Amino acid sequence: MNKSVLRKLAEWICDGYVDALITGIEENEYYFPYTIALVHFIDELQRKSIKVNYSELVNDSIIDNVLKETNDYLTR
Repeated sequence: MNKSVLRKLAEWICDGYVDALITGIEENEYYFPYTIALVHFIDELQRKSIKVNYSELVNDSIIDNVLKETNDYLTR
């Protein structure tokens, strides 16, 4: 997993909990299927030199799922 993409995504969506989230995601990937899939997708775009604008790339449904995964993890 590309850690720099993960960090940017976490900062964009959940600023303030970045370090805790990154540790949680790395240690418990099975709790974060949408987040992991999005990180892989963004990483693949960047590898192909496609400029990524996070706010234009994903729709509200994906963001809602990532936020739900984050919320569920942080409440554990």
